[in-house]
Amino acid sequence: METFYLKDLMRAISGKFVKGNPGFSANGVSIDSRTIKKGEVYFAIRGARYDGHDFIKEVIDKGAAAVVCSKDKIETESGKDFTKSIPDSVLIIKTNDTLISLGEFAKSYRTKFKNIKIAGITGSNGKTTTKEILVSIFNRKGRTLSSKGNFNNRIGLPLSIFNLTSDIEYAVFEMGTSLRGEIKILSDILKPDAGIITNVGFSHLETFISPEGVFEEKKVLFDNVKETGFIVINNDDEFLRTAPRYVSRKIIAFALDDAADVCAKNIKLYSDKIDFEIFYKKTSVKITMPAKGRFNVSNALVAAACAIGFGFSLDEIKCGIESFMPPKMRMETLKTRTDVVLINDAYNANPSSVRKAIQAVLQSYGGKKINLVLGDMLELGDKSADYHFELGKFINAQNINSVHLFGEMSFYTKEALNNENVFHSKNSDALLAQLRQIPAGGDCVFLFKASRGMKLEEIYAEFYSILEQRNK
Repeated sequence: METFYLKDLMRAISGKFVKGNPGFSANGVSIDSRTIKKGEVYFAIRGARYDGHDFIKEVIDKGAAAVVCSKDKIETESGKDFTKSIPDSVLIIKTNDTLISLGEFAKSYRTKFKNIKIAGITGSNGKTTTKEILVSIFNRKGRTLSSKGNFNNRIGLPLSIFNLTSDIEYAVFEMGTSLRGEIKILSDILKPDAGIITNVGFSHLETFISPEGVFEEKKVLFDNVKETGFIVINNDDEFLRTAPRYVSRKIIAFALDDAADVCAKNIKLYSDKIDFEIFYKKTSVKITMPAKGRFNVSNALVAAACAIGFGFSLDEIKCGIESFMPPKMRMETLKTRTDVVLINDAYNANPSSVRKAIQAVLQSYGGKKINLVLGDMLELGDKSADYHFELGKFINAQNINSVHLFGEMSFYTKEALNNENVFHSKNSDALLAQLRQIPAGGDCVFLFKASRGMKLEEIYAEFYSILEQRNK
């Protein structure tokens, strides 16, 4: 983050002066008393399990330049008010809501960088992979910043924006949502030059009830893209192909299965790569992508469409896609000494992403015995049992060798399955014990897929170790 004056912070958040000197400067923003550095501003955020106000004395002792809080009194753990004893060198600012203020300051800070080309990505599936492909492309031309990990919410996005500096030329930020109105808030903070919705699917249905509800939440992004910017539209998506009705910005459409500005042809799927051609207007380029599954071609097209909007050539896009490294726990693959293949796609799961992962493995490993290790899909609301049952019906139509299920809701998947080799475990220990019994050989592929909260990646790692020990 670049140095800023505290008076500009106060102006951005409409903060009330409590004490200190607004004429001083600061060099960063923090919400964490454990990692705050001298000269940074501390925002005292209230969380579900903590209250940042409880750590104000600690951050002042560590050299915080300012504190943004929402309490009239600043107290120690014993309840003693120590406001008057705070050094005059520390600025204390009071606001009604520190979370809102964090976003307001991020929005103000972002406006300093008018020359940085910024892409904002949301969608039910593929956000992170698309982001990483875009970063790989953008790095061909200039220094690129991106949000890390799950920094895509009302805390994570502002903290990511604060990493912008004048030497950055491109930036890519994810925007996630689990509550109504979050995309409106996040996209208003970001004001991207390019707005991307990868797809609309069965995500966060606890809140949004249906894909229609997801679309209503996501499409608000269109209104907050800069007027001089553009929208990337997925013409393969039944909701997003209607976007021209809602969008006044320039549109660049992409598609696998429909007419679009940017499209892919001659797709060939392998166990360790995808060969395909990207077509734009009257030009095309052949690409070999280090990834699995047809859905990753779609992710590549999203990134290509965005890069084209920013003036990249197809050759530059080819170099970026071919040098991209897939993120962790997205079709991440290990092979044992005896050639058993284990695929970790357990970063997250919803009804559409599980289907796509299964199809990707079937497409990439023709002739192999495909085995599924599936945990519960979380945050699906009142219809969770129905969605899990429908997944079982989908699996019935595929050429699957065995299915190993884990979790309460996955029981409903088992009820729909007619495969002879179906096993259900209530907990991770039982699942691991069951997997130990499998006589896995070199013709076997195991796909691990579940919502993040199921921690299926731990079973994946342990099963790999079991197979390696077995074959010593």
